[in-house]
Amino acid sequence: MVKVQLVYTKSCVYCPAAKSLFKDLKKQHKFEYEEVDAMSPEGQKLVSKYMIMAVPTIIVDGKVKFTGVPSRDKALAAVTGK
Repeated sequence: MVKVQLVYTKSCVYCPAAKSLFKDLKKQHKFEYEEVDAMSPEGQKLVSKYMIMAVPTIIVDGKVKFTGVPSRDKALAAVTGK
């Protein structure tokens, strides 16, 4: 099953749109989904591991797939593999 991690910050103006997009896709498709605050201990580990410089950053199956809010089509392709 595809695993999606969305790294965000509370002050990010684009992060709510990314969260909304993936929550909407989650209603229609099966994939693991996790939101991680970049300022949390877990978030700091991801920031360091993937050298994240901007949010939202979307990690799919252990690889940075998007920085910023992807189009619905690109996000759908990432979670379905199609």
